Amino acid sequence: MKRDTTFWATKHASKTHPDAQETEVVALSDTVLPKDHHKRLMESLKETDQLALLKRFTLDFHADPDLARLSEEEAQFFYERGFLPEKARLYGLNRDNIDIYLSDVQRWLTRLVNGSYSIVFNNKILFDQVFGQYCNVPRTVAVCRQGRVIPHTDLWQQIEAGQAGPLMLVAKPLGGGGGGSVYFIRIDKRHAVVETNDATNPRFSVKAEALGEVFSRQRVPFIINEYVQQGEFSKRLYPLTVNTVRALVVRNSTTGEPYLVRAVLRVGNSESYPIDNFSLGGLSIEVNNETGELGHAVAAAGRFTGQRWAAHPDTGERITGAYIPNWQAHKNKLLTLFNKLPYLKYCGFDLILQDDDFVVLEGNSYSQVRLFQMHKPLFSNEIVVELYAKYGIIR
Repeated sequence: MKRDTTFWATKHASKTHPDAQETEVVALSDTVLPKDHHKRLMESLKETDQLALLKRFTLDFHADPDLARLSEEEAQFFYERGFLPEKARLYGLNRDNIDIYLSDVQRWLTRLVNGSYSIVFNNKILFDQVFGQYCNVPRTVAVCRQGRVIPHTDLWQQIEAGQAGPLMLVAKPLGGGGGGSVYFIRIDKRHAVVETNDATNPRFSVKAEALGEVFSRQRVPFIINEYVQQGEFSKRLYPLTVNTVRALVVRNSTTGEPYLVRAVLRVGNSESYPIDNFSLGGLSIEVNNETGELGHAVAAAGRFTGQRWAAHPDTGERITGAYIPNWQAHKNKLLTLFNKLPYLKYCGFDLILQDDDFVVLEGNSYSQVRLFQMHKPLFSNEIVVELYAKYGIIR
């Protein structure tokens, strides 16, 4: 394959950090990092759980379709630094800028930041019970597992009796995330119409009394929640999906205060329908942390990749230069929420914006970072670098 000459471009002149013994460093804004720190981190991973991570990374690396775009030399370069091949295309990586991006292996290591408290994010029932004390979360209607339906409200009995509706519900796997299996359910008395992002059976209908069987026979447990209506601003961008903000919040390693690192607005389109998921072709729109102003939209998959969008490609609604209403109030409320849980250090929140409030859909202890770094590398922020260094994610 023809070599990408931008990747092998001459490196910028570097300077030496005063506390490092002849260690080459890379600087961006106020951030100073050791040169080629990713490779040193990869070489230091020796513990059992770290080796298990490397095994998974190796499998994902060789399964990545973008691997075919790279020469052997380029593939080895990215592998030794913990980046999946797709990041060369999505981030425009070259050997001169790679040091300022969080790698895929580093992203997985962020699960260690919250320690044992990561369990709060790994089970949606526990997340609802903990966060539901301090903010609005989607109300749980039932949990389906091992052939059983466990009702959480009287609404489920009404559904089975054909006495509920019209209403909407959302079903998703109880643990983990990624948006891979999400079901939207419209109930009208005795019938339920189900839509999903499963290409093999995207839409089907069942009797309301049989709805529990659909999810209780799945291979993994499912949680069924009430559907949350989004506000007018989010709906206007693309009304066929519930569009969400992903906000990465960390605790300043020096002051202990919560800090909003980055926020993006995820918006669905005809590629990702019926959800806004970025991995399935949805858009990521950078949000100005201070003002709530929207930048350009980008996509990581589907036919909308490869360019920056100033307006929504399906609806034509203006994106760049628009402002999220009440952004400062939303931001302050989110940081206040994070402060009520002092044992948490790192969280990627998914928020459904309403007109005057928001609903916390879920939290992620090792948030996906593609939707942030396609706009700007995470290591351009000194507070983030200090946090990652504190927990050994940067060596």
